[in-house]
Amino acid sequence: MLRPYLGAAYARYAWRLSVKSPTLPPPTHAIRRALTNRELWVAYQPIVDLSARRIYAYEALARSKAPEFKNPMELFAAAVEHSVTGELGQVLRQMSIDGCPDYPLFINIHPSELNEHRIIQPSDPLYQHDRDVYLEITEGVPLSHFHLCQTILSEVRGRGIHLVVDDLGAGYSNLKYIADLHPKVVKLDRDLIAGLTADSRLFKLVQGVVQLCVSLDALVVAEGIETATELEAVIDAGAHFGQGYLLARPAFPPPQITWPEGVKHSPPRRAQTQPGQSRKTPLR
Repeated sequence: MLRPYLGAAYARYAWRLSVKSPTLPPPTHAIRRALTNRELWVAYQPIVDLSARRIYAYEALARSKAPEFKNPMELFAAAVEHSVTGELGQVLRQMSIDGCPDYPLFINIHPSELNEHRIIQPSDPLYQHDRDVYLEITEGVPLSHFHLCQTILSEVRGRGIHLVVDDLGAGYSNLKYIADLHPKVVKLDRDLIAGLTADSRLFKLVQGVVQLCVSLDALVVAEGIETATELEAVIDAGAHFGQGYLLARPAFPPPQITWPEGVKHSPPRRAQTQPGQSRKTPLR
């Protein structure tokens, strides 16, 4: 999940910044110091298989130790402004993989990184993980660079990396984006999950979106689950996976989950890749 540190609105703002003329950071700038001194760390949040009630994968979330960056949004804004987003992303990917070697990983990519083509280099950390890797790109990114995005992501996918469309329902919601990119996974934004109950009109919308994603051969993660009622509703809506504070908060080392007492699990569905299996094992 790119939010809370990189939501759909900010992604559009950051994309506009990324097309400015490059401005290399001076050695004393905070973002350069953070990169050089590794004033960064990664928190992990479980993505839970709602049928098996166990951890399927972890999402790697960027964090900074530098006092100048009060939150990850400020860190990425500085990286965009000083044209080091690709370098920052590569460092964070290496840290993400080093910190969680035994599970599949969901890893975010900033849209401006696509301009630098780092993720298609064989030396990129994406290709060093022994488990499945899911590359998240926010659904809120404008489509002005769609052909570049499609070309690069197709190449990455051809090397065994799965594509995830993030933040569906965060306000931009271009469903054609999902149809054209053929993601393996779609993540429903917290805006669709907050306050969800099985007897609401919102539930019918979420259920319809899940069915649409499944018809497009995509699995569905419900993000931002904070209450047992929301968890039961996303299970009833047919979501395959869940993520949110109710199950586990982001932490390091990767945390275990707490399944709420009394909440049912979803009925058995098609088999998923097991956490212990090696990378490039397909979801069936």
